[in-house]
Amino acid sequence: MAFPPFSRRTFAAQAAIWAGTALATGAGARRAFAAPTFLNDPFQLGVAAGDPVPDGFMIWTRLAPDPYDAKALPPEAIPVGWEVAADPKFQKRVASGTAYAQPHLAHSVHVDVKGLEHGRPYYYRFHCGAAVSRTGRAMTLSTPRMPLQKLKFAFASCQHYEQGYFTAFRDMIAQDPDFILHLGDYIYESSWGTTVRQMPGAEARTLDQYRLLHAVYKADPDLQNAHAHCAHFFMWDDHEAANDYSRLESDRDRDPAAFLARRAAAYQAYYEHMPLRPSAMPQADGMTLYKRVDFGDLMDMAICDLRQYRDPIPCQTADKHMGQVVDVAKCPEIFDANRTMLGKEQERSLTGGWARTNAKWNVLAQTLMFAGFDQMEGPGRGIFTDNWGGYPAAKRKILDLVKKRNKDYGQQNFICLGGDIHSFFVSDVKDDDLNPNSETLMTEFVCTSVTSESYNTAVFAALLKENPQMKFIDDTVRGYVLCEVTPQTWTSTLRMVENVRVREPKFRTRAKFVVESGRAGAQSA
Repeated sequence: MAFPPFSRRTFAAQAAIWAGTALATGAGARRAFAAPTFLNDPFQLGVAAGDPVPDGFMIWTRLAPDPYDAKALPPEAIPVGWEVAADPKFQKRVASGTAYAQPHLAHSVHVDVKGLEHGRPYYYRFHCGAAVSRTGRAMTLSTPRMPLQKLKFAFASCQHYEQGYFTAFRDMIAQDPDFILHLGDYIYESSWGTTVRQMPGAEARTLDQYRLLHAVYKADPDLQNAHAHCAHFFMWDDHEAANDYSRLESDRDRDPAAFLARRAAAYQAYYEHMPLRPSAMPQADGMTLYKRVDFGDLMDMAICDLRQYRDPIPCQTADKHMGQVVDVAKCPEIFDANRTMLGKEQERSLTGGWARTNAKWNVLAQTLMFAGFDQMEGPGRGIFTDNWGGYPAAKRKILDLVKKRNKDYGQQNFICLGGDIHSFFVSDVKDDDLNPNSETLMTEFVCTSVTSESYNTAVFAALLKENPQMKFIDDTVRGYVLCEVTPQTWTSTLRMVENVRVREPKFRTRAKFVVESGRAGAQSA
């Protein structure tokens, strides 16, 4: 993508809007413009819906007549109309109103739509002055414990703008999922690897830089179409802020105060560009993104944050302040029983929800690999310190809860979903990682990346014999996972893009696996 010059700010600020009558937006508030007129389409970044519930969902847009100029709009609140209808032609309008695109939120708009019927599709759009956005579509959820016979969704992660086109979303739309789950690395803060298109800057650190990155990503047509097609659930991983970060440190930021400022900028830009609920509004101490979602009586999904609350990556060195493969015999720190991945409050939320669940399928949706994975050939055991391998005590708490549920209520059908590693993985999650004959407690599906390249092909192939719990590994292809859920079976189809570096690729199924209700472990279909 060729970026417009960044020096037109004075002209853009004066010409992007032709102000009509100024409105007051409350005591002490800045002026707001009535009936603005734009020289360019203000809805260039599209629309999106997120966090659906039985009676509604969030809808989002951002006014951006010049998405690549931070001063393309004046520092004033701008009224934006919105409407929701039961039909795509908006002949059966069911809700409407006016929101204000606030300058301190990059003129983004977040509307919490309520009072809708459960379990059905709706259509939404925005208007500002004479400009009208494209139409988006979203489905409300079934009510908790309501009988539900089927559900279809896709999940994806790791979409580096420079390393390919986001055509995987084109195939997702063709599969018509009820929703899309994005498991992290929605943007990348830095430039690396083989590039087919250019993003601005070498590495984002300031609010304006993160905002610019999000705008560049949101301008991608396939990503825009996916957001307009159905509602999304979101969880970040590391690259929305900084590589391999844990709480208040990253591989390039050792000073907690300095990293807190950088993380705050990243979180602010993330909120501004996602259809997130008001409860996720950035605060001084961070953002609350983790949640639990009921899909009728069919599925209970816990979406977990593995970055914001965890203890630092174990066994770091002066020259290696990031995730790495270590010999567990040389890293006793990982066995500290007090080390946490989720933090106490999130851990209580997860365990409390699972203690009460009555769903047929219980899902741990998170951003990293959960299953045990020995990454050292021969004697000894090598673990990757940036995923659950570096936090065995935290992992043990989750496995013990699953064991208790299975003992008290019979097989509870636990599924784990992950991303991050730029590879497809299908694995049995064992009670004891060191004993492949121990009980299978969960089934894990890890999606490959949307575009981000991998460099572990030879390593992973060599490690298969060390890891009999792994049913499938392939890091040579890009794509996503499509899940179809019924009371009897969970089917995961691993969909691949044959070449993410061309605009019109072919798509096909790389593999398909089925989990039968009451029988943990995936079987090839």
